[in-house]
Amino acid sequence: HDAQRAYENSRDKLVQIRTLLRNTDSQSSVGSGFFVSKDGLIITNFHVASQLALEPDRYRGVYVPVDGKQGDVELLAFDVLHDLALLRVTDAAGPRAALGFRSPAVALQRGERLYSLGNPLDIGFAVTQGTYNGLVERSFYPRIFFGGAINPGMSGGPVLDEAGQVIG
Repeated sequence: HDAQRAYENSRDKLVQIRTLLRNTDSQSSVGSGFFVSKDGLIITNFHVASQLALEPDRYRGVYVPVDGKQGDVELLAFDVLHDLALLRVTDAAGPRAALGFRSPAVALQRGERLYSLGNPLDIGFAVTQGTYNGLVERSFYPRIFFGGAINPGMSGGPVLDEAGQVIG
């Protein structure tokens, strides 16, 4: 029930991110992402969009929302250290919905239910339920310990709290 609500409330804000070879349009990599502004800004992981940064003449990026209508994206900024990338939709599609972020003033509690959303194994959008287990110990930078199953292709998708706010 809770996982279903998390998915339904965020499904129009989720996208698949594909990296395509420019000369053949064949898929090189796939991951997930989500809208963070109504004017088409998308957050994903850097490793999902890294080919766009490293070889922009060879690769191009596209996004695919749940309705399946593909559009182009451009890489605006990235942070390799924190594995983040900011993309912008370059097509003329209409206004989009955006996910909101949980206030840093509201601390996560161990055992709090979380939901990871993405496009695992390139088979369709999915939601995985898990729990917050604190921060990863012995990590130079703070990283959330998500106790739940995550599959390849979910990288770049949001992790939401029970209120549907992005926490990671």
